[in-house]
Order: sequence, then structure tokens, then C-alpha cells
Amino acid sequence: MKILQDVIENSPDSISVYNKKLHLVAINTAGLDLIQKTRRQSIGKSIKTLAPDVEKSGLLKEYKEVIKNGKPFISEDVSNPRQIGNKQFSVRAFNTAEGLAIVTRDITELKKTERLLIRANKRLEELNYIAAHDMKAPLTNVLSLTKLIDESGGIKENCQELFDKLITSIKRMQHTIYTLNDVMAIQEDLLPIDEQLKFTEVLNSVKNNIATQIIEAKVTIRADFTKAPYINYPQLHLQSILQNLLSNAIKYRDPNKEPLIEIETLKKDEGWYLFIKDNGLGMDLNSSKDSIFRLFKRMHTHVEGSGVGLYIVHSLVESHGGTIEVTSEINKGTTFKIYLGYE
Repeated sequence: MKILQDVIENSPDSISVYNKKLHLVAINTAGLDLIQKTRRQSIGKSIKTLAPDVEKSGLLKEYKEVIKNGKPFISEDVSNPRQIGNKQFSVRAFNTAEGLAIVTRDITELKKTERLLIRANKRLEELNYIAAHDMKAPLTNVLSLTKLIDESGGIKENCQELFDKLITSIKRMQHTIYTLNDVMAIQEDLLPIDEQLKFTEVLNSVKNNIATQIIEAKVTIRADFTKAPYINYPQLHLQSILQNLLSNAIKYRDPNKEPLIEIETLKKDEGWYLFIKDNGLGMDLNSSKDSIFRLFKRMHTHVEGSGVGLYIVHSLVESHGGTIEVTSEINKGTTFKIYLGYE
């Protein structure tokens, strides 16, 4: 017990205990520093006397609810500018045998750092957008000019091969710029409104979008949504997740097999799961499992691709508090297990 008392007394957080009438019965040194009073001046005093703004801030009502109902109260953004300066605190209040315990932490510097990071990220996003967006027009112009030069016969025969390589490089750069714009567009709208969706209908929409790929590859798609036919999720996001994963499975199919993609949903402990399995080329994850979802990461280079699909899927899933796991084996196929989030 002595050890616990020492820990509480030396904690940098303010820790105070009040009886059921909200009169102070115990407080540590950090708590005395916070209210700027001595122990003799504070013990036995009411919380309204020690913290004059407690009623105006709405905290007094919350504390009384904790004593009445026993449900802890947590707030990450409490300020008290009048008494102790313009500071921000996190507050946790919970029931004790005496009445109420309150743990208060000064998060002023943490919030300042958080705001600085948000502003810095915003500036970086703006710079990235400007860089990617403003390069589209010049690249299009360069491509048009090279086409005009070629059509006008301005390239010597012995230089034609080099000129063709130049055009290929410009097209690749153009593709990269357009891809970056697509990624940024998704990042700007990561959390639209949820709506009740039927997995079958979303899958049908995706199949219509990639119908040409499905027909040309002669892919069989089997779907079983009986265990979780519905989900509350943004339609654009669920559609993008399915479309990117199905497109990848088709693109990296095994030419020596009849391509098969199996899709299944599951609802467990109020959470939704989506499983997508294929019998394609598979991937060697031993050296790249941590980087598979990175932007422009490509596991197969013999097929044309941008290395953006899995990055987009990962970003969308994480934006809803979900997770994505992948298992794969060369020449046997790949399985994605996606936890889409809670109800």
C-alpha cells in the first residue's frame, strides 16, 4: 500500500478524491499545484470552491452522474483559462468507495504539437496536390508536341527508336501523375456518410465496371454473403475495396489454371469481415509482407500496373478503423481477410 501511495503522490497527473457530497478528502502534490492551494486550504472544501468554473464548464453535472450511475467520465479537451491560464486537460472521473476520483492531465503541449502536425500535413497535402495537378498540363503539352514532331517527319530514321523511348517515358510519367491525383482525391474524402448496403448489389456494380476484364480472363466469381448480407458503410469505399481486389486477382491470375475468385462475408462480435480468395500466381510475402500496401509497391512486374490498388484498399479500410491481412503462396493464390469495422 505504501508503494501505491508513493506512486500516486509522485504522479505528474493531478489525482484527487471527493466524497459523495463532492468535498475533497485526498489529493496529491500535482493536484495541489493545479488548484494552487495547500493541503490545509483544500481538504474538506467543496469542488465548487476549489474549481470555481466546474459548474459553468458542465463538469459538475458529469461528476454527479458518475457518482449516481457509476459510469466513468472521460474528456480529452477540458480548458480552464480563468483560474490557471489558457491550458487544456484530459479528465477522467470514476467511482470509488469514498465517492469520486478525478485524474487530470495537462495536455496543452500535446495539443499544440497536434495542431502543428495537422497544419504541417495540410501544407504538405497542398504542395503535393499543386505539384501533381500543375504537372498534368505541361506533360500533356509535351506529349502532344512529340506527336506533332513525329507526324511531321521531323525525326531521323536512325533516331526513331530513341524518340519512341522518349514518348514511352513521358507516358509513364503522365500515368504516375494521374495516379497520384486519383490517390489524393480518395484521401480528401476518406469518411463519407455510411449507408446500409447489400453486398450482392455492390458486387454486381463492381462486376459491371470490370465486365470486360472478367470476360476476357474467363474468371469465375463465387460469392457467399449469407452470413452477413448487409453492412453500414460508404458505398464508394466498399465498391473501391472490392473493385481493386478483384482487379488485382484477375490481373495476376495463373495462366495455367481456370481463374477462380471466392468472396465471403461474416459478422462476428458485431464486426463485419470480408474474405477474398483467388487461385492466382500468389506472392512471396517473406521479404515484403510489411511493404505490400505501400504506394507504388508492385509484387509482379510482368503485368502492367501502377502499384496503387492495395495502397488505396489499405487506406480506405484503416480510415474506418478496420484492418487487412494477407496470406499468399507462390502458384497457389492469395487470400485477403478484411475486418471492415464494428456496427
